[in-house]
Amino acid sequence: MTSSRHAPAPPATASAATGPAVDPAWLVDSPAVGTGLVARPCGDTLRPAEPPATAHPVALALSGGGFRATLAALGFVRLLADTGLLPRLRYSSSVSGGSVANGCLAAAWPALRREHFAPQAVDDLVIAPLVEQVSSHSLKKALLRGLWRTVGPRTRTDVLAGRLDEWFLQEIELERLDPQVRWIVNAANLTTGVRFTFERDVYGDYTIGLAPTAGTGLRLSRAVSASAAVPGAFPPVVLDPSPFPCATHPPALLDGGTYDNTGLEAIDGDRYRHTFLCALNAGGLLRPGVYGRVPVVRDLARANSLLYRQSTALRTRSVVERFERARAAGPDGEPPLGARRGVLAQLSTDFPADGPDALRRWRTAFPEHRSFDGRDLALVPTVFDRLDAGLCRALVYRGWWLGGACLAVYHPEVLPDDLTGLRPPRR
Repeated sequence: MTSSRHAPAPPATASAATGPAVDPAWLVDSPAVGTGLVARPCGDTLRPAEPPATAHPVALALSGGGFRATLAALGFVRLLADTGLLPRLRYSSSVSGGSVANGCLAAAWPALRREHFAPQAVDDLVIAPLVEQVSSHSLKKALLRGLWRTVGPRTRTDVLAGRLDEWFLQEIELERLDPQVRWIVNAANLTTGVRFTFERDVYGDYTIGLAPTAGTGLRLSRAVSASAAVPGAFPPVVLDPSPFPCATHPPALLDGGTYDNTGLEAIDGDRYRHTFLCALNAGGLLRPGVYGRVPVVRDLARANSLLYRQSTALRTRSVVERFERARAAGPDGEPPLGARRGVLAQLSTDFPADGPDALRRWRTAFPEHRSFDGRDLALVPTVFDRLDAGLCRALVYRGWWLGGACLAVYHPEVLPDDLTGLRPPRR
């Protein structure tokens, strides 16, 4: 199926550098937010193309959390390869650090298919190159060295997109992504207050409508940089509003985690209930104590953390409730409305020592390692900086181990009977 519209839209402006200047009133004048108005759907007919059908399709949701999330997500992906789930992947949704992993996976997908999605191919084509870059170079310092490039219309977010191309994404355009998977890279639209999606064939949000990517030159790196544009560190990615049928102001995009740091919203409706959901939340944790010494800044930072915790907790609770409805319906057959099958893990997830037999077998075959150099991996700072190579490998292993442990507890039928045939990622 291909995407279509009654009339073609004009070419989109792919770069924030050439987008319109941001009017200071753009947010409060938005028809979707600002004065308490309810967000209104655009009503346009363009929709993303659906991926090709397969038996028992799989959906992947990867959270934000800097390189901590990127590395754990790649371990999670490696587990899908080990269990034979990766060839059935049809939806892959991501935010921020998870979008770096999603972008690397999308870029390598044709080569992975040629290698029949073997675990070794995931190691060689996706994990090893990223670990090599992250452990030998600092993206933060590379961005600082490139600040001279922002003299003029270019921004720090443009520089980030350039570095992502150089390091990982090879200047791939969105419309050139492999159609076997519906790749979904999520940002937050400050203008409309809703999730903004970048996909192979469309981009936009439900209040301004979707525009086709064909002929725009929009790169995957632009989508990932918008998804990872942490407020304060990076300015918004401002796009030309003219391609979007209901846009009245320029879309201004920031880190998707400011709206939904789980990446779940894009693939959480009943229309996806036949997909097996594999979700990893490697986002930050609400830590106790004060957040700095300056009263106003301290209180705002903690209030922001509370809001983040509430949003992720609500989305997690909703997904778990869907899982429980599916469990009540039995392991086979048609999942009822409001139900779906799958697993969701967090880096801080604890599994009981006296769990089911399948979990005990998993623990025996593959010991749990949840810390590195005395620090719990869930507490690794949310950064895009150079990380120790050992820490990188520990995060990859943690994502892989958590995926296997979740399957052992909730869907042991997915794991092979003989675990000795699995080779874990290098630690």
